[in-house]
Amino acid sequence: MDTPTIFATCQPRPDVLSGATRDEQFMADLSQVVNGTALPDYLDPVLFFRNTFPTRGLRELMKAVCLRLSGRGGEVSPIIRLGTQYGGGKTHGLIAITHAARGMKGVANIADFVDPLLLPTGGVRIAALDGENTDPANGRELEPGLRAFSLWGELAYQLGGAAAYERLRNSDEKHIAPGAEILRELFGNQPTLIMLDEVAVYLRKVERAFPDASRQFTAFVHALFKAVASTPQVALVYTLAIGKDDKAQDAYKEENERAAAALAEAESVAVRSSTALNPPAEDETADVL
Repeated sequence: MDTPTIFATCQPRPDVLSGATRDEQFMADLSQVVNGTALPDYLDPVLFFRNTFPTRGLRELMKAVCLRLSGRGGEVSPIIRLGTQYGGGKTHGLIAITHAARGMKGVANIADFVDPLLLPTGGVRIAALDGENTDPANGRELEPGLRAFSLWGELAYQLGGAAAYERLRNSDEKHIAPGAEILRELFGNQPTLIMLDEVAVYLRKVERAFPDASRQFTAFVHALFKAVASTPQVALVYTLAIGKDDKAQDAYKEENERAAAALAEAESVAVRSSTALNPPAEDETADVL
């Protein structure tokens, strides 16, 4: 008996058959999802989860984050590191937890991804620190007359607007990392999700703008990890393009390895252990595709 072809066993989605798919549909941008400007495929939780396969790692990630935000985390680590076996898995996972923090409204199959009872019922403040969208040399415009030059400037504004940014303005403009105490002030007593993505891209840019940038980045992640670990209902998820051999895998090899060293050092000081997850495991690649 002949083995059926892939065309006989796999039916493409209607948008593929009609030729309606576009390259930009496959370019996930975390910041755009958080600020509400992303394409519907990523911004609309119904569409997003309809086209997402619930891998083991993704389910573990969503469960851990929801438990932490609800204050029922117990032994759940406040800090989660995401790796990946191929491009796209990390950012896709961050978008998934963004939607989870917002309640996954309208999603019919929530239970495929996370226990519906674990979803936050109140407001969750969300900060997405995306290295690709930072502009350390010129500052990224936050609103008229206000620019952020550093990750901590971005963090302050995203969590508390202009008033919170003013609290850290000197640190941002001088590119001197703030301490853990002032970061705890930013968190307040509200459930807070912080996501750190594409750190290597940020490092490449900032190291050309500020000569002391690497050391200030290390000081910042130390303070951030300490503040997160000591504040209930705050979760931090960060990504690294580091393989199983602890070697960087992409065009930002040197920056990735410096970032990995700084983040690992911060973890060892601030928390007993972080949780390391790969949203798509190797044996799930076919299901994802």
